Amino acid sequence: MEMGQKIKKMREEKGMTLEELGNKVGVGKSTVRKWENGIIANMRRDKISKLADALGCSPSYLMGWDKNLNKENSHLIPDILSDSDLLEHIKKLMSLNIEHRQTIYDNTTYWYEKEGH
Repeated sequence: MEMGQKIKKMREEKGMTLEELGNKVGVGKSTVRKWENGIIANMRRDKISKLADALGCSPSYLMGWDKNLNKENSHLIPDILSDSDLLEHIKKLMSLNIEHRQTIYDNTTYWYEKEGH
């Protein structure tokens, strides 16, 4: 199911009008209609977050990511996707073999603990 379909389905299940949802997110009803119809596909992360809150779901659900994603960490996804440097490093990390990835994980854990986290 596409994001627009999810938005419409959840909005209707909650008995909200386009205008009511728009008011909760801070946009007009025409913008909500465009989201639902897939006319606007690139949404700002703050709008995705507000939309998820208004619909009672996680941003990751709206975006179509893994249904088993831990809600505790789902708020990080918009930040990760909007940070081009971080995203590029993640892509590079994922292309490494498991041995080299483990070395990076170990180093990250070391520095995380050294900084007192």
